Amino acid sequence: MGNQALQGIRIIDLSHSWAGPHCSRIFADFGAEVIKVEYVRRLCLLRGGRKDEKAYDKHVAWCQVNRNKYSVTLDLKNDKDHELLSDLIRSSDVLIENSRTGVMAGLGFSYEDVRQLKNDIIMLSMSAFGHTGPYASCSGYGAVMEGIGGIQSLTAYENSGKPLRIKELDITNGVAGACAVMNALFYRSRTGKGQHIDLSQLEAATHSLIGEHLLEFAMNGSCSLPTGNRHWKYAPRGCYPCKGSDKWLTITVRNQDEWQRFCEATGKMEWLTDKRFSNLESRRQNHDDLDMEITEWTKNKSPSGAMRILQAYDIAAAAVLDMEELVANSHLKKRGYFASVEDGEEKKIMGFPFSFSDSPGKVRWSGPELGFHNQFVTEKILGRPTEEAPSFSEDEVGTAFDPETE
Repeated sequence: MGNQALQGIRIIDLSHSWAGPHCSRIFADFGAEVIKVEYVRRLCLLRGGRKDEKAYDKHVAWCQVNRNKYSVTLDLKNDKDHELLSDLIRSSDVLIENSRTGVMAGLGFSYEDVRQLKNDIIMLSMSAFGHTGPYASCSGYGAVMEGIGGIQSLTAYENSGKPLRIKELDITNGVAGACAVMNALFYRSRTGKGQHIDLSQLEAATHSLIGEHLLEFAMNGSCSLPTGNRHWKYAPRGCYPCKGSDKWLTITVRNQDEWQRFCEATGKMEWLTDKRFSNLESRRQNHDDLDMEITEWTKNKSPSGAMRILQAYDIAAAAVLDMEELVANSHLKKRGYFASVEDGEEKKIMGFPFSFSDSPGKVRWSGPELGFHNQFVTEKILGRPTEEAPSFSEDEVGTAFDPETE
C-alpha cells in the first residue's frame, strides 16, 4: 500500500459535536495528521454523558467520527497550554473550529492571531450562522438550522403532514467543510497564501440541499410543498410496508415500459387495463389508490424477497435496511465498504465515502482515549520535555451533559 493522499498535512481540530469532527475525519482517513484538542472539563458531545469506568472513551459515535486522530488535552485559559497550542499552530497547515462566533477571538486565536503564528495557515470556521449577518452571535445545532433554513418545511410524508427532521446536516456540512479546505490547500499550493474560510453551516446546508426550491421562490414566487416519498414525475414511487415489523421496500417506476414489466413482476396484469393506472398522468392522479394496491402485494413479502423479484424485471426497487441488515449486506461486503481497526480490536467500522486506487483510506485506530497522545504530541511533535506534557485527573473530567461550570 502506497502513501496516503493527504500524508504530510497537519490539522488541528478544535471542533466539537459532529460537523467539524466529521470534516476532519475525512482528512484523517486519507493520511493527514489530525490533532484533536480536547477540554477535559467539558468533553465533546460525542463522548457521551457517562464517566464511570471511562465510558467516554468507548462511546460508539466518538470512536467512529474521531478515528485516526490524536487526542491532546489543553485548557486554553491556561498560559502553558495556550503556548502549547500556539506552538502546534506554528507547525500546522489547517485549523478547524466550529465554535460560536467570537469564542476563538476571546481565547486569543482569531484568524488574525493565528496568522501571526503561521502566515500561510488555513483556518476553517464552521459556526452555525457565519461570522457576519443578523444571527452571527447565535449558536445552533442541526435542528435549529433545519428549521430556520427552510429544510424542515420540505420534510414530511405528505403536503399537509407534520414536518420531520432529516438529521443529516452535520454530515453534509462536514463534507462541505472538507471540500472548502481542499480548495484552500490547492490555492495555497499555487500562491503560497493561506486563508480564512467562514463557513455558515446554515447557508451551506440550504444551498446544497434545497437550492432549487429557493430558486423556485425567487423566480416564480411559489413555495414548494413536501412530497414525502413521491416524485413530481414518476409513478408509482413510494416506500411500501412488507412482512414483519417495520419492514419496508422502496419502488420507482419511471415510464410505461417499466409499468408493463412491473405489472408482470407482481402478477397484477389487471392493472394494465385499469383506467386509473393506464398512463403516467392517471397513475399520478390516482396515486393513493395505486399505493393501496401495491401494499396488498408487498405486505406478505419480505423486503429482500420483493426487491429481488422486481429487480429481476429491471425495476428500481430496494429494501430499507436496519443497522443489523446493513452490516450483513452482501453488496457492501463485496464493495469492501467495511473497514477493520489495525490496533487489534475485533469489530467492523464504517468505511470510506470514496476511494483512491493508489492511496486508499485506512483506519489506523478508532477514536482515541482522552489525552492518549499528550506525551507524543509534546515530545515528538513539539520537541518539548516530557514534564511539559498536559495531564489531568478523573475528578476534572466533565461531560457536555453536565451543568455549566466556570
